Amino acid sequence: MAGLGRVGPDHARRDAALELLRNGSATHDLSQKVVATGPGHRLFLAVPKAAPPPLGWPVLYMLDGNAAFDFLTAADLARVPGLVIVGVGYDTEKQFSRELRTLDFTAPDGPGDGLRADHVHEGRTAGGAAIFHDRLTGPLRAAAEAGLAIDPARRTLWGHSFGGLFTLYALLARPEGFARYAAISPSIWWDEALIRRIAARAAPASRPLLVALGDREKRSGSDGPPPDGPAPATMDFIAGLARHPGHRTVPHVLAGHVHIQTLAGSFPLVLPFAAAD
Repeated sequence: MAGLGRVGPDHARRDAALELLRNGSATHDLSQKVVATGPGHRLFLAVPKAAPPPLGWPVLYMLDGNAAFDFLTAADLARVPGLVIVGVGYDTEKQFSRELRTLDFTAPDGPGDGLRADHVHEGRTAGGAAIFHDRLTGPLRAAAEAGLAIDPARRTLWGHSFGGLFTLYALLARPEGFARYAAISPSIWWDEALIRRIAARAAPASRPLLVALGDREKRSGSDGPPPDGPAPATMDFIAGLARHPGHRTVPHVLAGHVHIQTLAGSFPLVLPFAAAD
């Protein structure tokens, strides 16, 4: 297994084609902007062409925004003509920034800022989730929502893989940041003991949580065929959350989906989830 984390799956190296931004949408105005906070971020925006409702639009924040907007289609947007979608990515041409997402999407564990060497991926730094959460709900949110009529009671956070792990962290450690959460194929395996400790310390909450994962997933870089059925550790963790005060969710199992396929495979679930009253 040594070195597999450095090799990484092929999809992690791909450029983002962003055909949606080139081809446009009948229901949404599309744009992107660079925000120079932190390591530098790109925000991808899909804003409804229709007038906002009296209390403002609901908004879906999607981590790994370069990849999320690479997979989104005009047909996806047409299903939710009244939903603002914000892709929070990095200032790169790639779908993913592997080193930065490892830093930003993994939780701190210990005193101080919690930063430490990644025990899985040699040469990477981990533990920056609290710092990133402040950036996400501070300057990045301000830049994304500038000039838009947004309903602050209808903000949803979506994350896939490490982004799904961050979504669980945000729900459990800082639930006031968003009204709803969608964790897709969360990387429980990265430090299962840590996310369980965070869950054990969490105060009772009533934020809706959507979880989805594939039944053909395996950890990126691992040997052997995909397993039959969804990841047992994730299913067990979600079952544990269901026993925690305020958290009630049933995971959606996406049939025939390997890990990368659950990213777009979650859209039919999460888009109406985020748009709902």
